Amino acid sequence: MNISVAMCTYNGSRFLGEQLKSIEEQTMLPCQLIVCDDGSTDSTPEIVEAFAVRAPFPVHFERNAVTLGSTRNFEKAVRLCSGEAIALCDQDDVWSKDKLACMARVLATEPQVGGIFSDAWLLDENSLPMAESLWEKKRFTSRRQATINDRHAAPLMLLEKNPITGATFMFRSEFVEDVTPIPSEWVHDAWIALLIATQAQLRALPARLMSYRLHSAQQIGIRPAAWHPPLSEERHKAIASWDTLIKRLESFKAKLATFSVDPAVARLAQKRLEFLRARTALRQQDAISRFLAATLQLPEYFRFSKGLLSYCRDVTRS
Repeated sequence: MNISVAMCTYNGSRFLGEQLKSIEEQTMLPCQLIVCDDGSTDSTPEIVEAFAVRAPFPVHFERNAVTLGSTRNFEKAVRLCSGEAIALCDQDDVWSKDKLACMARVLATEPQVGGIFSDAWLLDENSLPMAESLWEKKRFTSRRQATINDRHAAPLMLLEKNPITGATFMFRSEFVEDVTPIPSEWVHDAWIALLIATQAQLRALPARLMSYRLHSAQQIGIRPAAWHPPLSEERHKAIASWDTLIKRLESFKAKLATFSVDPAVARLAQKRLEFLRARTALRQQDAISRFLAATLQLPEYFRFSKGLLSYCRDVTRS
């Protein structure tokens, strides 16, 4: 199986060399490395260009004329790939030597699987190993792994919460046309995984095939453990995120119209969308109206949010 690696870079010189070295040392080399740089002002371009000269596989390097942001940059990188499968790649991690080989083996032997992702070791900012693995930190239990491996249950789970970290994800390139363009309100990995799950099976591979680095300069991903926003800030961000979630569900529903999908997926998307719209409408209501409207939605609070905690916060606007 020919595998393309799609990497996006932005001021990543601190860790980039280590990541490139780990790709170069794969037991199964990729057929190409696509690198799209989003306007780095450090030595990132020079590091990639120097690597391209000595790499044992073709390296295609593009520097964006304008800043695209991580989602559109990954979309660009993915569309430039020509391999049978595409491995998403961050600039600051380290791959185990058998990462591509292990994942390619699954795709080669299980044709029903459209995308695969793995667990990972965690590194701190100083490259020291952390106690928990990526899945342990995200509480991605064996029960949730079984759910994501279920062809029918996976899309429903992904609509609730995405457990897939893009840096660990590989998918068949036949889905590129289905998953692009990526709506601006979505993060690339969540959108790609969700759409593929509506068309094929996903596979959670319980092996730690890379080291995922946590550091303060990350644009997206898991925050370092020391980062704890104030409760008021967390609440404010949660309220602001409702509008984004509504846009995500609207764009997902529009995309579903072009697919043949399980009707249960469309129904769940619609119910969650209606609940978010109802919560948003509470902002403009007086105390009594807010209490009555929220109470009518009480079952949905337990299904789509944090139950009584979210209900009480909405009623009291706390």
